[in-house]
Amino acid sequence: MDEPEEGERRIADLNLLGRLVYFAGQSVRVTADLLESVIKLAADTYVEAEKAFKQGLDPNVDDANIIDEHRKDTPGS
Repeated sequence: MDEPEEGERRIADLNLLGRLVYFAGQSVRVTADLLESVIKLAADTYVEAEKAFKQGLDPNVDDANIIDEHRKDTPGS
């Protein structure tokens, strides 16, 4: 196996505390990347929905029309 360069360490060479710190750091990095991806996806979806709403991209959707209104009888009145 190649020897690590100066300043590099292998996970196998770390003690228990070093491994815990290493894996905690990796967990934080992965969580941050996932969170960033989810936020970006949500923002892109919001922007596209806003754009579609303002442009009225779907010509098959008409404005809503009220056909009939009924007063709902509530108990006790």
